[in-house]
Amino acid sequence: MTSQKKSEIYGCIINQFPDEGIYRINRVSEWLATNGYSPEKLGYADFRSFAEDFPECFSMHPMDDGNTYVIIKKWADGAVPNEMAHPADSFFGNRSLILNDDIIEMSQQSLYALTKVLGNGLSVQEMKQFIYNRFAAAKEENSLNFFAERYTFPIDCCNDGFLVNGIITKNLSPRGKSLYFSFEKTAIFNSDFSPAPRMTVHRNVSESDKKQIYLLLSAAFPFGQPQHMAAVSKLLTDNNIDRAKYGFVKMKELLAQMEYLQLEDVVLGGVPQIMVTIQRCEKYAEPEPTQEASQPKTSTDIVPSQPLEEFCNLPPKALSILQSYLQTKQDAYFSPSELRTMLCEDFEAARESVRFYNGKMIFPCRFKKSDGTPVEITLKRSTYDGKPWFLNYIDTAVHSTASTNVYPGKMLENFAFLGSWSGFLAELADKAVYEEWDFANSTDKDHHILIQYIKYTFYRLTKENKICISADEQFAAFNTGLVDKHYDDIYACFVPNDANVETKWKFAGFCTAASRGLGKLLVNCFNPLPQPPKYFTKNEDLIFDLNKPLHPDFDHIIIDNITRLPLRFLRDQFSDCPEAQDIADRILTADRYERRALYNELRCIISENSRLFIRIQNRIKDSIELARKRVRWNYKTAIPSYYPKSNTLSLMLPLCLLDEETPDVALVVELTRSGNYQGQTILTIPQAYIDARLLCRLNSDWLYPMKNTAVDDSEENE
Repeated sequence: MTSQKKSEIYGCIINQFPDEGIYRINRVSEWLATNGYSPEKLGYADFRSFAEDFPECFSMHPMDDGNTYVIIKKWADGAVPNEMAHPADSFFGNRSLILNDDIIEMSQQSLYALTKVLGNGLSVQEMKQFIYNRFAAAKEENSLNFFAERYTFPIDCCNDGFLVNGIITKNLSPRGKSLYFSFEKTAIFNSDFSPAPRMTVHRNVSESDKKQIYLLLSAAFPFGQPQHMAAVSKLLTDNNIDRAKYGFVKMKELLAQMEYLQLEDVVLGGVPQIMVTIQRCEKYAEPEPTQEASQPKTSTDIVPSQPLEEFCNLPPKALSILQSYLQTKQDAYFSPSELRTMLCEDFEAARESVRFYNGKMIFPCRFKKSDGTPVEITLKRSTYDGKPWFLNYIDTAVHSTASTNVYPGKMLENFAFLGSWSGFLAELADKAVYEEWDFANSTDKDHHILIQYIKYTFYRLTKENKICISADEQFAAFNTGLVDKHYDDIYACFVPNDANVETKWKFAGFCTAASRGLGKLLVNCFNPLPQPPKYFTKNEDLIFDLNKPLHPDFDHIIIDNITRLPLRFLRDQFSDCPEAQDIADRILTADRYERRALYNELRCIISENSRLFIRIQNRIKDSIELARKRVRWNYKTAIPSYYPKSNTLSLMLPLCLLDEETPDVALVVELTRSGNYQGQTILTIPQAYIDARLLCRLNSDWLYPMKNTAVDDSEENE
């Protein structure tokens, strides 16, 4: 590589990486490729050989996590970059002055939320391209602003008249892509902003379309009672009534064409609103049914008239769940194509009994649960390109009529709009006392432990009524349970969200008590301050009593949770069962869906072979006895943990199945009312760490993140 070429490349590098530091190789390589300097294009086999030929700027750096990073160094003889035509060029390089997928991270959640805020009916991919176009236009119009280390540009106006701005910030972490995208709503951004060109030719709305809209609205809302514009707009959008199809910029313009609707501008709580009132219209009303006719549906949703496969995607993952259930519980095997055919037939047979819940379509199929009731199929609307619905869930479980579904991990997102998870978590991690928030050698990076921690901490606080909201409902906060370097509590703060959005609150920032800005507002609003979660009432809850008997649920541990047992451990127990050994060997090279079916075969073999079951049971008993000895030697071996789904406190014991030094799984034990311990289940080591970290930062000789193996994506954390 010539000195001139090195100087040219160095000028490109320091535009994006002006400071010396350690960076992920992929990120640096992507930046070079974006600007036309990919190692392959320069004649190198890979980035490592390229870096070795440029020691003035780069050096390789292996890390403890097993990955190799690159150190970018200052080069005294390197060329100073030329002055750019625009200040944003230092973000995007002198050869790529537009946003592109190689350098910017746009979460699907943010893009989907933006489509809802703008109400423009674009798909996620269309919205991404729309943002790119608006950024390019902002550069041309000199409306790309720089403030507080971020670039802001106008995207579009939303239905309430506010402007939505796009925000581009640099990613200071060595992980991830170079840039982040987020957005915000504001009343005033740039006085000379002109919205993106829109269609202005309005097409006439046909009588059949007017009737369809009338039937939808009259089924959902009572006549003569004003409804919020947002509720009306959502109903129509959910049923594929697209205002853009008729050439209208806003839903209000489309609704104004309906003679049976009255639109009124009002101010509620200081916020401008549009109220919509539907009047009875005999012209479009359905005729009253005769006594012989079936009763009209009262659902606000309409069952599509096409065959199932024409409007709904049936992914292999969902079908494999039904396939495994039938093979395990009913000893019946059907290929994916056979299952698709059966579900299509069952949908046609169940058209009249389809029900809707939270926008999902649910219908029974021919297969039965263990209690004799039909297995139910749930379809959900798709936010991506392709068919408008997809097979979301197959319910094979027997439910009590008194049970209610609670999703602890979703409660924080339902409470407030957090922006991008990556930004939210990075801010919290930077403010808190340092600790490892990712598992060693795990594919789940970017604060995988922290996201579980904050979700379930919030859930626990809701159970204890510790989410604090000010008397005027203009401020909310909760105690994260974490502390800063001065060991002061860190609070998450929220302010009211914009009108007509799904969440009432939006994230404002983290603070400590009485610190400038949010900290002072926190002290002014709450006395006492928000309290951290509390998981136990007496110290005895934290100590494992060796005098109490322990009774494990071996059926649940061995059969139901066979995927959590080490595969090598299982294979060692299959010495006299070649069939099981062969299945274990095939699991090693199988993909996720094949593994699911193979593990189901193992469950059947072990369930029917009592000698094999007892052998595995005895080996686990030996490891439990070893764990009790460890507790006798050090009472801290038994680690308390919190299980969110049942809102219970348990203790965990390490089970060493392959050798006596290294725990492979954790046994969850719960103290019953009779005074016995019950071994409820087993957890993988990453699952155990996440449940235990909710209580406190761990100081354990067997449970810590840098020792743990990668999290298996096929397993949900308990």
